[in-house]
Amino acid sequence: MLIKTKQELLILESDKIAARERITEIEAEIIALGPEFYEAFNQTSETWHDNAPFEVVRDHQTLLAAERYTLREILSSSAISIPKQKKGAVGIGSTVTLTDKKTNKSITYFVAGDWTPNAGLNTGLKIIVSRKSPIAEAFFGKKVGCEIKFRDRIFNLDKIE
Repeated sequence: MLIKTKQELLILESDKIAARERITEIEAEIIALGPEFYEAFNQTSETWHDNAPFEVVRDHQTLLAAERYTLREILSSSAISIPKQKKGAVGIGSTVTLTDKKTNKSITYFVAGDWTPNAGLNTGLKIIVSRKSPIAEAFFGKKVGCEIKFRDRIFNLDKIE
């Protein structure tokens, strides 16, 4: 019998903190729905199952609970710490500058862990990407000077911080 084991997620501590903070926010939002439930439940309607305001509040609570569950699963699946990474190579927590060989334009990425609530965020200075994103997988583990092929473009890996 083959038993599938759960692989630990590698997540930056700052992202774990953000997930815990969001869980706290969600729990407060769910509690705050109490009066809305009471009001919606007591609105006049011919039958209980036709109470659209109640269904809206219930659906909102369901979405919040699903998000909370997902965040808890992510945290429970995360490794205690990120393993030691190769020196001088792109890893979790690295800021990487690439230059497009065709256009000579530079772009900077910050490599977060397997999960981050900031994936795709462009801070103006860098774009935050998950380690599991296609672009990060293209340069993960590479060193300065390497040529990176991604989709139909070729980049030079210029800098790792």
